Amino acid sequence: MKKSKNILIVNWRELKNPLYGGAEIHITKIAEFLAKDHNVFFLSSSYVGCTDYEKNGVKYIHFGKEYLFNFSVIFNLKRILKNYSIDLIIEDINKLPFFTPLFTKIPVFVIVPHIFGKTIFKQTNFVFGFYIYIFEKFIPFVYKNTIFEVISNSTKDDLVKRGIKPDKIFVIECGIDEKFFTDRYTKNEFPQICYVGRLKKYKSIDHLILAFRKVKEKIRNVKLYIVGTGDYEIKLKRLVENLKLHDDVIFTGYVSEEEKIKILQESWISVYPSFIEGWGIVNIESNALSTPVISSNVMGLKDSVKDNFSGLLYEYGNIEELSEKILFLLNNKKILKNFEKNSVEWAKNFTWEKTGRESQILIENFLGIGPIDF
Repeated sequence: MKKSKNILIVNWRELKNPLYGGAEIHITKIAEFLAKDHNVFFLSSSYVGCTDYEKNGVKYIHFGKEYLFNFSVIFNLKRILKNYSIDLIIEDINKLPFFTPLFTKIPVFVIVPHIFGKTIFKQTNFVFGFYIYIFEKFIPFVYKNTIFEVISNSTKDDLVKRGIKPDKIFVIECGIDEKFFTDRYTKNEFPQICYVGRLKKYKSIDHLILAFRKVKEKIRNVKLYIVGTGDYEIKLKRLVENLKLHDDVIFTGYVSEEEKIKILQESWISVYPSFIEGWGIVNIESNALSTPVISSNVMGLKDSVKDNFSGLLYEYGNIEELSEKILFLLNNKKILKNFEKNSVEWAKNFTWEKTGRESQILIENFLGIGPIDF
C-alpha cells in the first residue's frame, strides 16, 4: 500500500480569488483528487478578505501580494517546506515561473496550461510583458530535471520548440463538471450568440463584436450575450456604442454558474475568438450543453474543438471569415442541429475524474510510488 505524501501546490491564485480563471479550476480539480490519498497544501497570493481555509481535503495558505507573489514564494519557501514536511512541490506555471528547483532539492513537478511567449505583449504593457518574456526563457534550464504535465498538444509542441525534451512532457486534457450534461433550458426562439469568459484584450472579443455587426446586417433579430468581467469591459462597451449595437449586445457582467449554464444552453452558438489559450474549457462546457462553438484556430483552442463536428475553426483575426461561419450555422438549421448532437458526443470525452486520475498516476509515478508505466 502506497504511503501518503505531503504535497505543496504553488499557484498565483485559488478559486476564491475574484480574478480566478480556467487555470485555477484545473489545478483545483487536480488538488482535490490528490487529496483523497495525500496531504495537499495549496499556496497562493493574498487578496482582499482572504483567510486560510480547508475545502475538500485541500488546505489553502496565502501570503504576498498578487504582483510580487513569486518573490514571496522565494523568501518563504524553506519555512513552508519545513513546517509542512513537504515531499513534492507542484508548480503551476500559468503566469511567471517560481523557479523553486533553484531553492530546494525536493522534487518539483510542473503543470503548464500555456506559455505566453511574445503573445504577452498583446496582454499587458511592455515593461511587465518583457519581465514575463525573459523569465519564461529560463524554464528549460531551471526545470531540466522534472517532467511537465500540459493540457493540450499545442502546449506540448510549444514547449518542445523551447528546448524541452518530448519524453518529459505528458498531455492530460482538462475536464468539465457533470452538471453541464443536463437539459435544463431550451434554445432561444430567436438566434442567440454568446461569449463566456474574462474580458481581456488578448481574448479579442472586439473581433466578435465587429463580426456580429456583419451578421446583424443579414439577420435582424440576432442577439449577442457577452458574459463575464475584466479590465477590457469599458472599451468593449464603447465599441458597441460606437457601432450602435447597444440594443443587441448584452453585457451580463459576472453571473452565477446556473445563469452561465442557462445562457450557454439557450444560445445557438458560443464563440471563442481569443489569440491564445492553454485549452478552452468553455468550448467543452458549451458542447456538453448541446451548443456548437466557433473558435479561432490558435494554440490550445484548436485542441478543444473538433472542426466540422463540434464546431468550426476560423483564422484568428479574420473578422470576415468569423462572420461568414456564424451566418453559415445560423442559416443552416439542419447542419446546426447535427452539430448540436455531435457537440454532446465530443464533450463526453472530457471529465475531471479522468483528468484527476491520470494526473495522480503521473505524479505518483514521478515520485516513484505509482505504476511503472503511465
